[in-house]
Amino acid sequence: MFPHAARSALIALAVILWLAPWGPALAAEGLVVYSARKEELIRPAIEAFQQERGIKVSLLTGKAGELARRIEIERGDPKGDVFLGTTAGVTELLRRKGALEPYPSPYAKEIPEEFKAPDGSWVGITGRVRVIIYNKNLVKDADAPRSFFDLTDPKWRGKIVVASMGERTTVGHLATIMALRGEEFTTRYVRALKDNGLKVLSNNTEVRKAVTRGEYAVGITNHYYYLLQLRENPASPLGIIYPDQGPGDMGAPVYSITAAIVKGAKSLDAAKKFVDFLLQPKGNRLLVEGEFEIPLLPGARLVGDDRGILGLGQFKKAAVTQIQVADFEPTVEKLFGPLLIP
Repeated sequence: MFPHAARSALIALAVILWLAPWGPALAAEGLVVYSARKEELIRPAIEAFQQERGIKVSLLTGKAGELARRIEIERGDPKGDVFLGTTAGVTELLRRKGALEPYPSPYAKEIPEEFKAPDGSWVGITGRVRVIIYNKNLVKDADAPRSFFDLTDPKWRGKIVVASMGERTTVGHLATIMALRGEEFTTRYVRALKDNGLKVLSNNTEVRKAVTRGEYAVGITNHYYYLLQLRENPASPLGIIYPDQGPGDMGAPVYSITAAIVKGAKSLDAAKKFVDFLLQPKGNRLLVEGEFEIPLLPGARLVGDDRGILGLGQFKKAAVTQIQVADFEPTVEKLFGPLLIP
């Protein structure tokens, strides 16, 4: 075993090496965006912003939690200016730690209040819905499960797949259930799914591909993975269900991609312009169309409505705010992290 001082020195060295290769280089490039959204999905909006505003953008992508830790490590000398999160949970945690710069963009006025931080520290720019997908070769449309809670039925034993807790929407999904039904109910539900042979894969891409191949009959995922699969292969035998839509049902959870400005951002003015751009029709349209998200701005075009995709107001949404979901995410990670691993 290493002595305590030696271990501390090794940890400090690891952090320095982790930060060193690209931190100074990015900081010298102008506006720096840390994005938990994949590069190919956010790149069209970034390129349009660069062309329209003449501001060069450097992009670093990664897992939301990893980028959030980086923002915390860099406090006092931030290298990033804007953080794009895949759900509000991690972004809200940064807000509570004082790591974000409040900016109530004038273009955020039409975004529903439930998708905004109370002090303007972050704003939802697009939305995604938690849905059930199923393989039509294995499940008749009439027999497809209509509720997340139907999946504990023995007839689905060994036929269900979900992404691991490394996907923030898996965390958010269980946090939504906990916010609405309580910790005891959620714990029983997760255990019942596991007892029913729930299979956990690394990410949502693996989930949609496994269901498409017929390895599992049913998958729990986000609505746009259904569209991504159909874009890849229009003949894919996939169906989609917006679950829990009946009277007394909880509704389908909705989460938002969030945009936030890092506290102490060196390119603060450019960061504000970038957030504004993502909330204006042109920039927001590129996000919605490029990522197959649902729009949060009224009147924006919905992608996939010809394939059964529904926009806000067209389905029953789980009655929780993004802040409420964020409140329960730490408990969800602590309770179910060891259970929901590949």
